[in-house]
Amino acid sequence: GIDDVKVDSCSFRSPNIVLIIGESFNRHHAQLYGYDKPTTPCQKRRADKGELTVYSDVVAPWNLTSFVFKHLFSTYTVGDKGEWCDYPLFPELFRKAGYHVSFLTNQFLPQAKEAVYDFSGGFFLNNPQLSEAMFDTRNSKLFYYDEGLVNDYDRLKKENGENNLIIFHLKGQHVDYHTRFPKARRKFDKEDYNRPDLNVKEKRVLANYDNAIHYNDSVVDAIIGKFEHENAVVIYVPDHGEECYGEGVHFYGRMHSAEITARLAREEFDIPFWIWCSHDFMVSNPDIYRDIVLAKDRPYMTDALPHLLLYLGGIHCPAYREDLN
Repeated sequence: GIDDVKVDSCSFRSPNIVLIIGESFNRHHAQLYGYDKPTTPCQKRRADKGELTVYSDVVAPWNLTSFVFKHLFSTYTVGDKGEWCDYPLFPELFRKAGYHVSFLTNQFLPQAKEAVYDFSGGFFLNNPQLSEAMFDTRNSKLFYYDEGLVNDYDRLKKENGENNLIIFHLKGQHVDYHTRFPKARRKFDKEDYNRPDLNVKEKRVLANYDNAIHYNDSVVDAIIGKFEHENAVVIYVPDHGEECYGEGVHFYGRMHSAEITARLAREEFDIPFWIWCSHDFMVSNPDIYRDIVLAKDRPYMTDALPHLLLYLGGIHCPAYREDLN
């Protein structure tokens, strides 16, 4: 419960920790992961410079936003005894430790009719007691495109403290893909795909998915840009993947089937995951930067993410488990 959140000490190792939670990102459509279309030029440029470390073997615990959010926010991990709600939520631990915690979401607003969001992850984030326990600052309106949310941060950042945990939750590549990027930002068209197995409509959907990823690339780059001159670390993780006409598949979206096949695992559970460090951060935390780079090929499931975040903040508490970092 909210009351048994204990923190022993905190070194504020990383004064600014930024967590970007994306949406429906199939890693196999990312140039960063070897895709043949230039869908993530900004991320690739930063990776080539060595400031952004790409993780090669990260999976989501579920392919449903609501389940993922419970596992992403709770220090509970799959297989622990009890339920996710028996364990402290990481933003509460950060607040208790003395971080200022901001949550900027382009999906879940508290005043939305709760019933709609009941199964989509918004419910516990919008529970008034929990929201108050977790967040100092929240945004109050949604934007058609994610860059609106990024610009909103400029208005809200005056509330920041000396040490900040800032969570951006994007609309990302949520269906319908063609509504996720401004028309002027279209880069790929159906003609760009040599896929005789797909019809014109399918190729159009595929192009729009890639366009949404390309637009998302500029959004995450803009977020990084806001922290370039700070002592900051930025972590990007989407909630889950998404199917979009993989090898010989006439389908996009998510299956929601209980049985996990190899194809389902590849398209919906494999996710991009990266950590970007500012120059100041690398200089003041060379050991952490080295660990970030050394860990890039270890298998990881994102239900353990809170333990990585607590480590980055230097937060010592009973809920933290070294083996999950």
